[in-house]
Amino acid sequence: MSPRQLPRALQRATAFAAVLGTVVLALALSATPASATEVGLNVSPNPALLPQIAKLHPAWVRLFLDWNTMETARGSYDTALISGYQSFLAGLPAGTQVDLDVVGTPSWASGGSTSTATPPLNDQDFAGFLNYITNAFGHSVNAYEIWNEEDSSPWWSGTPAQFASLLQAAYPAIKAANPNAVVIMGANNPDFLAELYSDGAGGSFDAVAVHTDRACGTTSPYHFEYYPGTQTLNPVYFLGFATMHSVMASNGDGAKPLYMTELGWATDTGECTSGMWAGQKLAGVTPKKQVKFLKQAYHCLAQPQYSYVVAGMWFSMVDLGTSSDPTDHFGLLTTNLTPKPSFSAFEAETHNGDQLTGPCGNFNGPRLVLISPRPGEHYSGPLPLIVKATGSAGPPPSITLQHDGTTILHFNRVDAHVHGNTLSGRIDWMGARNLSLGSHTITAVAVNAGGVPTTVSVTVVHVPGNGHH
Repeated sequence: MSPRQLPRALQRATAFAAVLGTVVLALALSATPASATEVGLNVSPNPALLPQIAKLHPAWVRLFLDWNTMETARGSYDTALISGYQSFLAGLPAGTQVDLDVVGTPSWASGGSTSTATPPLNDQDFAGFLNYITNAFGHSVNAYEIWNEEDSSPWWSGTPAQFASLLQAAYPAIKAANPNAVVIMGANNPDFLAELYSDGAGGSFDAVAVHTDRACGTTSPYHFEYYPGTQTLNPVYFLGFATMHSVMASNGDGAKPLYMTELGWATDTGECTSGMWAGQKLAGVTPKKQVKFLKQAYHCLAQPQYSYVVAGMWFSMVDLGTSSDPTDHFGLLTTNLTPKPSFSAFEAETHNGDQLTGPCGNFNGPRLVLISPRPGEHYSGPLPLIVKATGSAGPPPSITLQHDGTTILHFNRVDAHVHGNTLSGRIDWMGARNLSLGSHTITAVAVNAGGVPTTVSVTVVHVPGNGHH
């Protein structure tokens, strides 16, 4: 989504385009263990991968299919390429569900543009292609993902309104050929998704795709942050996928599922060279940490509150290249198909399910104590305000004190006392003398590193006179 993924986006377009020969495997593996979210994998339609796919036995596989290479002229289809896909799908483990991501406008459909990100001039051209391939693949494809990261210009250079129009043409074309196929819209960005709803796309998809594989991503899936002053999760972090579902729910689509069609971390500990973090952090993680984050991600997706996520599909099965670009190194296998440690970890997920325990992310606010004033305290002069907050993994970044909803001051780690995981502060608040006589509410708010708040309030009474009572 957006600039931090541009190099990977450009490479993927060619990495998944080639189809090699035909292989059919006989399998005798047990079904994937049931869980809230099924474990999936991004693959290319390369028959050389089928033995490894059989070993992993994912519940889902996701493949790209390029319209621009499949229909080189209107109504002229590359039946050899389609046959290659059909053979590959026939060689998958029994019961494997398939998500086919259809992308790329051919130049004949875009008015001669050399960019496959250009919207087609006539949406019905795309609809006709989708109807053709849906008939060709029959029940071997379970879901059709319409485009990829269309919030990002290397994949879609048109407007949200143009994409909404494309969806409105695509949806009935797929359903006419296979009413049971799931139509997934790949918005990937909550702002883009909100615009699509505004443009009338709500009735033209069955599910929404989200990606959490960030270029130069190095943070645990347990880490999250709220937008300041809100309870909205920042989608830059893994758990931010919940914000996508919140947009869906606010538009009446809370019952529709999310498909996390890409998740992953790159094994690259060089310097980040792309996106917003270029030159400021590492490009990826160690192989050991890739294993750790893989397990944590699927543990998060196994939590009951995220049961609306149907599948989590690791990106990708194989590294895209050997360059120093981190976007080449998300794979479970190297380019020569040598397994990384994450290969075995992924296999354990597909065969045994989630083995971790405990919470995913710390959604508990700090432990907060408002020492002074006491509940019901009467005062007439300056009011002592004494507060302390203790975090589970470090001192809270700040404590805010308020009266009747108006901020008095902020204690932070610079101007307050820090001891261990506790932040504390004290002030004799002179402004309390200016409050009207009568009852007032004093409130303390402390947040943890992710922005999760804890609030404590007491009522005090301003009375006439000098001193406290």
